[in-house]
Amino acid sequence: MHDIIKLGYIGLEDREVRVLKSIFILSPDLKERYSLISPNELPEADLVLVNADNEKAVKYWNKLTIVNKGAEPMALSGEGKTIGDAESLKLPIRLPRLVEALEHVVKENTNIDLVAGNTSGEPALRVLIVDDSFPVRKYMEQKIVALVDFPVRLSFAESGEEALSKCKERSYDLVFLDVMMEGMDGYKVCKAIKSRHFSFVVMLTSKKSPFDKVRGTMSGCDAYITKPPEDIRLKEEIAKSVKYRNKQEKKSSAGLAQNGLY
Repeated sequence: MHDIIKLGYIGLEDREVRVLKSIFILSPDLKERYSLISPNELPEADLVLVNADNEKAVKYWNKLTIVNKGAEPMALSGEGKTIGDAESLKLPIRLPRLVEALEHVVKENTNIDLVAGNTSGEPALRVLIVDDSFPVRKYMEQKIVALVDFPVRLSFAESGEEALSKCKERSYDLVFLDVMMEGMDGYKVCKAIKSRHFSFVVMLTSKKSPFDKVRGTMSGCDAYITKPPEDIRLKEEIAKSVKYRNKQEKKSSAGLAQNGLY
């Protein structure tokens, strides 16, 4: 997340919006950490307050996650409803509870990723590095940070099972995926990711046979490169993943606009 966290809202009644705006006016400390944005800026939000009692608002949120993969929800409800494992806040909105809940969400979602690159302007490329070897994960981290000149947010997984668990929690633009791992191998993980997400998947392996490349292609990966990857090849695949992300976001934005969601 950014130094100033962009806070949006979906499905709030007019009186709740007025309360929310007044809280920001009356709380200078809150304004130093958060920026309350308008509904048409939701694709750029870091946190989104979602009225969980409003079915249309929840559907809107689910579609918004296709466009804004990095946003975190906070469920607001007077009936005790939630949105998955999201932080929840009881309606009506009250300043102390709001501040406490916001701080908890930020803490929970900023201690697992490494943010690198030029963090101004464009949204960060969300990258998941999956490998059971710590040296390989560290190598990939250092290489990516050194090679890119735009913002990236790096997450890590030590196994296929952990990778799929992370992908359930949030979407990733680019996944670097080891092939040979204990438990679920990279081919199975790739199939699972590609069946549910729009991630650009690059398989990393020490195997160089044509058969292994065919298996990688059959699993749905977008690229198959051997370890250790050359800098020029890494840059090429990262660049391709950015184009792939932008293409998917344009499709999703067009769909949301067509349905009158923003």
